[in-house]
Amino acid sequence: MGHSSLQPRLRVGLAGLGHFGQLHANVLAQLDNVSLVAVADPDASSLTTVADRYGVERRYGDALEMIDDAKLDAIILATPDEQHGVQARAAVEKGRHLFVEKPLAPSWQEAKTLQQLAMRSGVLLQTGLLLRYEPAHQRLKEQISSGIFGDLVSIRAQRNCSHGSFAAIADRIHTVHRTLIHDIDLLLWLSRSRVTSVMAIEYRVEQHLAPLGCFALLQLADGSVGQLESSWTVQSESHGGIDAELAVVGLERTARLHGADLALWPMTGGRIGGALHNELADFCACARQGYHSSVANLNTAVEALRVAEAVIEAGRTQAVVPLKPAPALEADC
Repeated sequence: MGHSSLQPRLRVGLAGLGHFGQLHANVLAQLDNVSLVAVADPDASSLTTVADRYGVERRYGDALEMIDDAKLDAIILATPDEQHGVQARAAVEKGRHLFVEKPLAPSWQEAKTLQQLAMRSGVLLQTGLLLRYEPAHQRLKEQISSGIFGDLVSIRAQRNCSHGSFAAIADRIHTVHRTLIHDIDLLLWLSRSRVTSVMAIEYRVEQHLAPLGCFALLQLADGSVGQLESSWTVQSESHGGIDAELAVVGLERTARLHGADLALWPMTGGRIGGALHNELADFCACARQGYHSSVANLNTAVEALRVAEAVIEAGRTQAVVPLKPAPALEADC
């Protein structure tokens, strides 16, 4: 499909070329009206491999150097979690549209500041909560919004990951920010309500930053209850090492999704599809044409980090953590 002279191709730079970053590169290279023109990674081998594969000439050993490239319209950050805060702020301050993989920022307050900077700079800011783009989750969202479930009673989400992957994140990022954040976002998205209080229990085996398991019970303002579970205990590599399930109970209907993670980034004929493709295509279209996504919602993403911090605090203190009402969020679709 051709591109309009009034809306030139979006020039994108991708930072972070690990396994997930390479999936991003595959998608960006196939999108209409998008040009992957710069890549960044401190690993010279990965940098050369990806840049050669997709014909990218501008290559950087540091993400911040790439962000300084004035020829870029948008930045994709698939860098290590702990680097997101500094890199995201730099991108927004440079006026680049920004897609940053979760976590959006190290804390809720930093995420809020980043959101305010984006608003002042007039740039699009989106974070990677890709379950909103998975077809089964989208159908469930539509059904709940139509009212056929009646009043919601509970939403239960389970996301248990490969035990073999735990060592790589154990001292880098908390389990809540790494995996449970997806299910906090699902809870807010599906319920269209707010979390008012949190209880949580952690399962720890050693003194790592991340607990091996986190189990949370959340009260919502509409009276429904969220039950969220995430751990690093799966011994099998089936389902990509992820055992995921989502159950919704309403007064009129119930539903359950299992193993939907299989549709997140399927590869067919060497091209990545599924939710990851849809998410990046949505971001790039919004950045190029100057509108906000009808699927992703930055206010909810920021609120999810506020809830995440309450879950971490509840797990640490073994006390109920109340959440006072935050300023009203814009309508979430």
